[in-house]
Amino acid sequence: MKKFLIILSLLVFLSSSLFANDTYFYMAGGQLVPTKDGEVDIEMTEEVIDIVLEKDCYEVTVNFSFYNYGPATTLEIGFPFFCQGICGEGTISDFQCWTNGVETSFADYPLKKEWSTWELTDLENAFVRTIDFPSKKITKTTISYTSTYGRESPSFRIVKYLYGTGSSWKNSIGKMTIRIQNNTKYRKPIEVNFPEYDSIKYKNGNEWERDSWEIICTNIEPKNYTDCITLEIGDIFGNDGPHVMWKNDFMGYYKKLKKEDLFWYTKAQLRLLRNAIYAYHGYPFKSQDLIDIFEKDALIWGWYGRDKNGERLKAYPLDKNFSEDRLSEIEKYNVKLILEEENRRK
Repeated sequence: MKKFLIILSLLVFLSSSLFANDTYFYMAGGQLVPTKDGEVDIEMTEEVIDIVLEKDCYEVTVNFSFYNYGPATTLEIGFPFFCQGICGEGTISDFQCWTNGVETSFADYPLKKEWSTWELTDLENAFVRTIDFPSKKITKTTISYTSTYGRESPSFRIVKYLYGTGSSWKNSIGKMTIRIQNNTKYRKPIEVNFPEYDSIKYKNGNEWERDSWEIICTNIEPKNYTDCITLEIGDIFGNDGPHVMWKNDFMGYYKKLKKEDLFWYTKAQLRLLRNAIYAYHGYPFKSQDLIDIFEKDALIWGWYGRDKNGERLKAYPLDKNFSEDRLSEIEKYNVKLILEEENRRK
């Protein structure tokens, strides 16, 4: 008799990290095999996904709520993963899991390689644990782990959460809350892809310690098992920093910004973006952190330019005679807009 498994999937696919919802598998010869013909009377009523962006890794915690409409049942829940990417990037560590608030033990199982019913073919192993689902009651499960970023280029880091496999449960996914917290200094989401959502906003102040964002989705019907939440993480200044000679690559210089352009910046990053405009014109900063950023860090990050002979220029040459009049009308507009957004984020 087939023993069905519900899988919370971590995939590192095409040099990206994928974190997944649930789908059905069965055991065969000591290996997990995917299948699409399993059915249960359990609905995923809610899913809360917390993603915390750090400098060299990101942390994920996912809380699931399930309701069992049918008789009491026991299922094996698994978390499969593989690593396929640049130098093994996208690997996870510190995996933990809980059921109804109690930490749950898990075992490592190998996965069968040749899958005829699944679109992703290079999973390696799965962390598997046993969960009881009482009849007509809610069961809560939690998983957490740390992962290195997947990469599509040296500049861009990728976060992916594979939610499409949630279609294997009864009905649609009732509610999905995606919460993103950015603890990095110079990086932010530059491209995002979510399921169709009801609301998206930033949250800060006493509720969360730092600027964070919350996306609410309801009645999610994945079209494919491979549907993903995707975040592409890039430099807050664009083009890996505001280079001295590459002003036309810095959006604060060449175009009028809109409020939506500033949405994914933290409050601290908005301040850096605004002051980068002044740094281009040699403004002599008085705050030590800005002096460090636009003099010391600028050299470390390679924000300097080169003259016509190829010699490296100083990052931001100081101008003791600086005047606001040196800013273009576009730059003045952007400074005002950014400052208004900073003040709004109290």
